[in-house]
Amino acid sequence: MANRLTCVARKVATGILLCGLPWGAALAFIDISPKIAEMKDDHAEVRVTNTGDKPEYVEITLFEVTNPGVPPEEEQRIPLGIIKEPYLYAAPFKLSLGPRQDKPVRLTALKRPEREKVYRLGVIPQQKASVSGTAGNVMLINLGYMGLIRQLPLNQVATWRHNCNAQGVQLEATGTVRVEFSELKQDGKDVDDMNVYPGTPRQIAGKALRGKAQGKAFTLQCGA
Repeated sequence: MANRLTCVARKVATGILLCGLPWGAALAFIDISPKIAEMKDDHAEVRVTNTGDKPEYVEITLFEVTNPGVPPEEEQRIPLGIIKEPYLYAAPFKLSLGPRQDKPVRLTALKRPEREKVYRLGVIPQQKASVSGTAGNVMLINLGYMGLIRQLPLNQVATWRHNCNAQGVQLEATGTVRVEFSELKQDGKDVDDMNVYPGTPRQIAGKALRGKAQGKAFTLQCGA
């Protein structure tokens, strides 16, 4: 899925470049691996890759997500630089990458959480491009990446419960780590898989919900 999205991003960016940007503008393509990193111990590593054919300078920023599991556009993110006592640290803050080169970003746990914490690792190109024969900069399309970091507690328990309310069904993770819901049908219609994290319930606008939670089948019915 991630590869397909990257391919789409490349096609869209190229279309904009040819139709809307001055000739000679540059493209920046940055990728990371793994896309989802799990901090099970005190250390982990994410590799940042320049998939393009020009040198890139990227800025590394780590954000804590305070409402994990919601769609990305609804996430509330806090830069770790303004958190007084962060649980996690990422280094370095900046990288220079040659064409097709990759380098590591090291994640270090400063302390272990009692419940799973979720972060976004922002890797954003900082390069500017200029057109030959002009004095000013031109528009640059920077395709960075926001990876997901899961910092797991020592005691990992994935349990959940549901509540019926006027809006439908509410799902709540009652353990210490997220619960994965898959193969979902809401009122008989297919809906996307989702993860529900401790402290962030998910509201489903329907009276009937069935599927799998952590691989186990379930059926819920609220009201007639």
